[in-house]
Amino acid sequence: MRFGKIFFFLSLFLCISFAVVCWVVPFGDIYSIDNEVYCSPAEAGHNFSNLVTTRYNENTQEVDFLLFNTVKIHSVNAEVGKRVYLGGNTLGFSYHGDGVLVIAKNETTSKNDIMTGDIIQSINGQKVNSISDLMSMVNENPEQFFKIKVIRDGQNLEIKVKPKYDAVSGKYKLGLWTKENLSGIGTLTFVDPDTGRFGALGHPILEQNTRSLLGVKEGELHECSILGVKKAIRGIPGELRGVFVRSKVDLGTVDKNTESGIFGDFNMNNEILEGKRLIEVGGRLSAHPGKAQIYSSIDGKNIKAYDIEIIKTNYQSAQSPKNMVFKVTDKRLIDTTGGVVQGMSGSPIVQDGKLIGAVTHVFVNDATKGFAIYIDNMLNN
Repeated sequence: MRFGKIFFFLSLFLCISFAVVCWVVPFGDIYSIDNEVYCSPAEAGHNFSNLVTTRYNENTQEVDFLLFNTVKIHSVNAEVGKRVYLGGNTLGFSYHGDGVLVIAKNETTSKNDIMTGDIIQSINGQKVNSISDLMSMVNENPEQFFKIKVIRDGQNLEIKVKPKYDAVSGKYKLGLWTKENLSGIGTLTFVDPDTGRFGALGHPILEQNTRSLLGVKEGELHECSILGVKKAIRGIPGELRGVFVRSKVDLGTVDKNTESGIFGDFNMNNEILEGKRLIEVGGRLSAHPGKAQIYSSIDGKNIKAYDIEIIKTNYQSAQSPKNMVFKVTDKRLIDTTGGVVQGMSGSPIVQDGKLIGAVTHVFVNDATKGFAIYIDNMLNN
């Protein structure tokens, strides 16, 4: 009987202890860190929470998460002491899409199951690289049903469509308005001196009407001239008003448009890199609430540091461009732009002398507040 009571209270104690540990330890935050992290040796060993510490394992080149500083509950690959060139330049991005994006439909021309926002990849097994490809394929055998492969919300679909004859143009049509090129203005975040890869924006370039993400077949970087600033006011976002031209200046090429930003190969011989600062990479293990700076060129010429306050750091998945919340505290930037405006996406964020992330979004109702992405998520592209 006595042994039964002891067993009961011991079991109760263990259950309560387990419940407390599960409640106190941020397991969700820890296991959301599922990709490579960047940090200094000191940052690889610190208190992640009251009960969890981190430690860098030189043999495996991983950061281990230890419960009670003893039990390993998680580990991730780590790169210690990495340095990159700090961005801040306003640049233009243009690229030819991997496929053709449907931006509108004309049901009177041809009724079909293709939807606005679909990305046409092929017709009857033939790759569609341009709008002219699409038109010529449709008119080669216009009387038949075509098997059209599209990407819709990340899913591959095959749709059967029969075109209709348009008496005005004398051609067969699918009743679709399409787009093959996208472009935009944003800010360079970093250039990797070891690989020549660059990252910018911190979020994808989306087609304005459909908000669809079109993959990249080939693209270019361009110098950008800022003509003026539309200041943000409550409820109406501001913007850097700029133009870029496809000049002979070779800045680099674009080959990725992802949820974490625009990526490609930078021309390492370009004068933009002259005098650029090499900065140590921090990341999600380095970022913390407190003072920081964003680097941006709101006049298109001079890169300046502006003070911000990081309000919150989160541990979402690697694809999220909203890992941190920050507030602009620099009066110079607030007086000029009202806070964060379109075109500043990608502006690098520096805290404690390390690159930890990039500006991605602005709060529409308060332009002094915005979201940012961890630099880890961009470097992994």
